[in-house]
Amino acid sequence: MAKNAIILGLLSAVGPFAIDMYLPALPTIAADLNASTASTQMTLMAFFMALGLCQIVYGPISDMAGRKPPLYVGLMLFILGSIGCALSPGAGGLIAFRFLQGIGASAVMEIPRAVIRDLHTGIEATQLMVLVMLVLSVSPMLAPLAGGALIVSFGWRAVFVTVKAISFGVPLVCVGLTEDKAYVNVRSSGFG
Repeated sequence: MAKNAIILGLLSAVGPFAIDMYLPALPTIAADLNASTASTQMTLMAFFMALGLCQIVYGPISDMAGRKPPLYVGLMLFILGSIGCALSPGAGGLIAFRFLQGIGASAVMEIPRAVIRDLHTGIEATQLMVLVMLVLSVSPMLAPLAGGALIVSFGWRAVFVTVKAISFGVPLVCVGLTEDKAYVNVRSSGFG
């Protein structure tokens, strides 16, 4: 159970890391891109809009197709969004790529909870969820500190390069994740 808690916690922490790590860079981003404060804040809103909207989509898709395929698609979208953010020449592009990043992040925040529901019930599910939340709760504390250190040393684009690098390691961690069979039951019942 501890192995699953760490894997699922790391997956769940990718999204919050992408939110909190770049917050100290907002003034720097505005200055570097010659953008208004409102347009740089729009990058955060775009991320949250995509994060909220796409969780509605990933849930049913992961019920029908299994947990790993949509998880990998979400990770790829997140990585593409991170690359786009790091290379973005203007505020409009950064907003668009943050939206794409949010689409991907919603998968890695939604699907681990569904995996817990698939693999465990009752007390076991509660204990695993508590462990995942424990791992997840560390990211809002560490992300701004890491982001601030990166921004001072390498500039704001380094935050997105780092988030992308972390995301490349996540699929390797997912290999250890137990594949669920819940979606097979949904398909055999005629709903998928």
